Amino acid sequence: MSVSRRLRRVALWLVVLVLGLLNAVLLLAPADWLERHWLGGPWSWWPALTSRLHALLPLPVTLSALALIALAALLWALARPPRLRRSLIALLAGGALLASTFVPAWGAAYRRVPLATSLQLEPGGADREALLESLEQLVRLVAADAPAQPLAVLADEPSLALAVAAAARCVADADELVTGRRVAVPPRVRSLPAGTFLRAGYAGIALPWLLEPHVDAGLPAAARLGVAVHELTHTAGWARESDTDALAILAGLGCDHEWVRYASALRGVQAIQVGLRPLLPEGSAERARVQAALASLPQVAHDDRSAQVAAARQWYTPALAEAVSGVYDGYLRTQGVAGGIADYDAAGALVGAALAACGVGASASWCR
Repeated sequence: MSVSRRLRRVALWLVVLVLGLLNAVLLLAPADWLERHWLGGPWSWWPALTSRLHALLPLPVTLSALALIALAALLWALARPPRLRRSLIALLAGGALLASTFVPAWGAAYRRVPLATSLQLEPGGADREALLESLEQLVRLVAADAPAQPLAVLADEPSLALAVAAAARCVADADELVTGRRVAVPPRVRSLPAGTFLRAGYAGIALPWLLEPHVDAGLPAAARLGVAVHELTHTAGWARESDTDALAILAGLGCDHEWVRYASALRGVQAIQVGLRPLLPEGSAERARVQAALASLPQVAHDDRSAQVAAARQWYTPALAEAVSGVYDGYLRTQGVAGGIADYDAAGALVGAALAACGVGASASWCR
């Protein structure tokens, strides 16, 4: 065996060893350590790089990178015999690379300090009365920032892009308020063909390795903007869905762009409505209070909410949605999210608790 080949093997095994040790540390480390020494340390360089790539490159970065890696592996495999064996080695090596880099690039974020702990919220979240008051507050905020026309009619692609860029800054601000450090957030989200995720009952995705946010183009503008803030919050290192959705809503409520505030308040109304649903018996005074609050939304908000429902109905495919939800639920549970996809429903309680914690002299941007 030549010296150069021996050195390549040693280098390969060294990389394997380092990645193995890093994965073990990140999977076993306590949340406080991950927060301070990983997410606040080496990992922060990763979104600083990926956010620049997303801003500079017109093509989807993740798919482009995968295509280039696959092409390189194919060329290597076909360069000389035995081609079948080399093809299998390339396939296994690619799978091993994805698996070994998942936790450092993204998976460790599932084990970070929960948002409720970072914000020092009540352990049980918001009670029923606090949720009702938060719902009424969010309805007032929707009215305060409601546009003259529904965003489904008013917004075009350039204006939505400006709103998303503002949302990215606001997500970075909110994350800094929570963590005490600045993280880079990409200034735009990529559009998926209409129905790509809506058929399965979802609206977007932040691809894990390169932290690339995508939103289904079939969504009307207000919902599309609200989902964009959610996916941008994922890229800031928030993995659990309840934490991500809650922080996205709070970030949007304190944003300096009125469309972002409006879309986030609408999303907050929906989140708290979901959180309240199992707590309020049919015919109760509290349920009537919720209905009265929702009825008082301005007409443009009713129109934007109706447009979202219509889009979901247009694309939704029950069998596909059930299959995708089953897979995603299993994935979340393997990442330590005990509730699986039900974790989404906990966002309203977090938003309500955060708004309830706003008192005299509160400095959080969403306390207004």
